[in-house]
Amino acid sequence: MEYRTDFALSLLSGIFPVGVQLFLWNAVYGSSQESVYGYTKLEVIGYTLLAALFAKMMATGFEYEISKDIKDGQLSKFIVQPIRYGPYRLSRFLGEKGPQLIVLAVLAGIACVLLRNYAGLDITGTGLLLCAAALIVSVLLNFLIYYCLSTVSFWLLEVWGIFYTFALISLLASGGVFPIDMFGPVVQQALGVLPFPYLVFFPVHIALGRVDGDALLQGFGVQFAWIAVLIALTGALWRAGLRKYESAGG
Repeated sequence: MEYRTDFALSLLSGIFPVGVQLFLWNAVYGSSQESVYGYTKLEVIGYTLLAALFAKMMATGFEYEISKDIKDGQLSKFIVQPIRYGPYRLSRFLGEKGPQLIVLAVLAGIACVLLRNYAGLDITGTGLLLCAAALIVSVLLNFLIYYCLSTVSFWLLEVWGIFYTFALISLLASGGVFPIDMFGPVVQQALGVLPFPYLVFFPVHIALGRVDGDALLQGFGVQFAWIAVLIALTGALWRAGLRKYESAGG
């Protein structure tokens, strides 16, 4: 009951920033502008709702547990036992995330139906299936990003500030607050070579029917390319961190 209540309260708390954004966009489009940065009012409202749900799907938290394991020496039991720490963390992450993803997927589906029927947005069944596939890859990609980031705990004792700051930057860079193409072409091109836009911005655009053809294939290609890069990078950092790791006592 405690975990269910915590998840329900976290969903309710997410309503407030979304509400603030909706008031903001109403004010922006109140000046009778039909399109802002290529988005109509209904499109940007649809983006805001879906981005909030998708960003919630990407939320982690296990990086703090990894930091505590390293700091307190609890990592030692995984070193001496035939259990690989990476697969263990991934299985725990997916196990905890599974029920949340189901609830959020249902809410996202309801939002898409409402946006299609009442806002007239170009949301199709094929687009939703491709969006679901992109979200599955995004969850794995985001896990690897934070799992890689957690290796900083081998060299620093207090890392909560780094994790918190990185989470805020990731939220903005992934398009969880505003569409990244509103930041201008220079910023969009710079972010395009990073994995962050493919966590939220890319799946939302698929759902809204703004990505197709070569851009769709390129987006999936970048996702899988970054997964391969992060697997290799994380392995190298963990090997280096284990050489630095020290533990004493029980």
